[in-house]
Amino acid sequence: MVKKTLVAVAAITFSVSFLAQAQRIGSSPEYVTALTSNWKGERFPDGRPKIPDIVLERLQNCTLEQIWGYLGKKGYRNQVEKDWVILKPGETMTGRAVTAQFMPTRPDLDSLVRAQGKAEGRSQKGGINIWPIDILTKGDIYVADGYGKIKDGTLIGSSLGNAIYGKTGKASSFTALFGICRN
Repeated sequence: MVKKTLVAVAAITFSVSFLAQAQRIGSSPEYVTALTSNWKGERFPDGRPKIPDIVLERLQNCTLEQIWGYLGKKGYRNQVEKDWVILKPGETMTGRAVTAQFMPTRPDLDSLVRAQGKAEGRSQKGGINIWPIDILTKGDIYVADGYGKIKDGTLIGSSLGNAIYGKTGKASSFTALFGICRN
């Protein structure tokens, strides 16, 4: 009886895994729109709010205290990340953030991630670290978290750095969290 129950549970689990939808690698435009539903302006095809360039230009002249004050009055009191390394003191960096997280590669998940990326129409040339760069537009700032990975390569070198600059027009558009940038 126990053996039949275990076989039945295994069969159900196996069947359900085939019926389950694959998790998207990136967020769908509908999901991004739902998360940013207060935005009433124009959007990029991926659902991100298309903040007008004039607003980004005006933000260049604001101090951090002015921005925090404004955000705090709107209820955004926990929007801070500390310990940034300032690469160009005296320069202000503004833009539309494109964020990515790269968990350490696991052999059992890598083929699934790549297959899902292919199903979503993502590039199959090179590594998966090009996928967020593919959606960058002029004025974007790329923020990636690589969980501190340094050994056996980083997320970005000169080729991807040049690709980011070519798409965004910003030389310092890649913000590496926890020391994952080289070159």
